[in-house]
Amino acid sequence: MFFKLMKELPQMFVIALLIWGVVLWIFYKNHQKANVSFLQKHRTTIIAVLLGLVLTVTDIWLFVSYIPSNFKKNPVADSTQLSPDLLLDSTWKDTSHAITTTAVAKDSLKKVDSTLIKQAGKNHITKKASIKFFSKGPAEDIEATNSNVACSFNDKTGELKFTGLIRGFQFENELMQEHFNDKDYMNSDVYPKTSFTGKMGLPANFSIEKEGAYSVSVEGPLTIRGVTKSTKVTGTIIIAGKSVALKSVFKIKRADFNINIDEVAEELEITVTAVLN
Repeated sequence: MFFKLMKELPQMFVIALLIWGVVLWIFYKNHQKANVSFLQKHRTTIIAVLLGLVLTVTDIWLFVSYIPSNFKKNPVADSTQLSPDLLLDSTWKDTSHAITTTAVAKDSLKKVDSTLIKQAGKNHITKKASIKFFSKGPAEDIEATNSNVACSFNDKTGELKFTGLIRGFQFENELMQEHFNDKDYMNSDVYPKTSFTGKMGLPANFSIEKEGAYSVSVEGPLTIRGVTKSTKVTGTIIIAGKSVALKSVFKIKRADFNINIDEVAEELEITVTAVLN
């Protein structure tokens, strides 16, 4: 296209040069006249300049209009690159076989999509999972909940992920919440997130299309306060309609994650719940 454009450009300039060459010639001839005013000399020159401008603009307009019809892609070549929509809307017309392929093609694509989903599984997600922790303290109990935890679950591979912000944990006591985030406790400015990535052991009778409750176990790295530790927990997965609900209650030792606070019990009870679409 570039070389073709370069080939056509001189034609436009040649036409423009011819137009303004004529204008200059008229100017020169008129300028030779003596004993007349400048306006009288160049009356025809002014007309020639105006006419030259009109012809030049016309020349450019014709050239620009010429480009789309002469430099667009080859329509024959483009016709071989059929989009899926065109394939779906295609119809084979024959005097002896009047077969419309649209419905067949759409049905085939649906079957292919369904097969791929069953093979790879579907990712069920939510940004409203909940993590609650409870600690029995010598002076008072410590309890907080984060209800804005991101969670994803693959119903084929059993892959499970949780990610939550430490500052997302809400306490009834504002002072307790402030202490929870400072550097002596969770140090949330340095370690802003907690995360878990695990592989769920799905039972043999598990089916995402079969409603019911299934006991499961999941194991993977749990990261709290910058420390990552392999963790194995048990829980329940509930299939109800198009929703997938997860629940697990387990305990962790605070010392495993460098949380060395005497006011907090040695073990923390963690409750995780999630309803995914």
